[in-house]
Amino acid sequence: MFIAIIFTLFFLTPHAYLLTPKSANAEPITVTDDLGRDVRFMKPPGRIISLAPGLTEILFSLGLDVRIVGVTDYCNYPPEALTKTRVGGLNANIERILALHPDLVVGVAGLYQQENLTRFERFHIPYFVVDPSSLEKIFGTILVFGKIADAKETAVESVRHLRARLDGVRQRVRSLPPARLLYVVDKEPLISVGKGSYLSDLIREAGGINIAGGLEKSYPMVSMEYVIQQDPQVIILAMDADRTLSDQEKRYWDRWSSLSAVRGGKIYKVDRDLLNRPGPRILDGLEELARLLHPSIDLQSVR
Repeated sequence: MFIAIIFTLFFLTPHAYLLTPKSANAEPITVTDDLGRDVRFMKPPGRIISLAPGLTEILFSLGLDVRIVGVTDYCNYPPEALTKTRVGGLNANIERILALHPDLVVGVAGLYQQENLTRFERFHIPYFVVDPSSLEKIFGTILVFGKIADAKETAVESVRHLRARLDGVRQRVRSLPPARLLYVVDKEPLISVGKGSYLSDLIREAGGINIAGGLEKSYPMVSMEYVIQQDPQVIILAMDADRTLSDQEKRYWDRWSSLSAVRGGKIYKVDRDLLNRPGPRILDGLEELARLLHPSIDLQSVR
């Protein structure tokens, strides 16, 4: 669940690009995106399109509401995001993007195929790509957006607050025994999270052991034989905001009565938007995971 984004109008070097018109009063900055491109900004972008919900949430958290002119069909938070022009889903509508005259399009590496990036270049659509594949990279994305958009102080304060909450969770789970956890991204086929996903970071920081954490793919398909062998003590279903297991879901998991999580009744649904979006609400998701793994801990004082 990642995205690709933002090239520029003019080549400066084989790996450097000019994104905005030159301003006599602005200090240009050069920032390297996660495709390894050195991108030069002559001034902060005034018209931004986001191609990922997590990036949309970051931009709003930095106070860039007025500058956001377009978002994806999936961007629903904060509520103000619903008022922005929709530019499609994974395959963005190039015509709609062009009509919005963006100074910058931001996206996540991996969500776009090369043909989409080629279209951005062909139509001279400036874009910048990030890869928030770890907690540190999520923090880094907030900081780099703050730098690009001239909102550095807000970004630094946001990351400081998020780190403080992270430290609070670490302190509370440090002395507790870790619990084996199966994180379910999708059930049919059964997809979990492995190496290269920030969700593995979250599980570890919440005091859990990701049973798929040793698998090479970020989002591996796993068999029930593998799950039974690993015997998770907790199963997390990344679903919608409704936290109640349906009768159908109960019947599905009851078939696997040998699993410790099933026998102990520790199958939980969580709001996928808190966990599957690498943005500023990721600490909300981390704290929820920590509570489900360790119901006795108190995280109120962390806020």
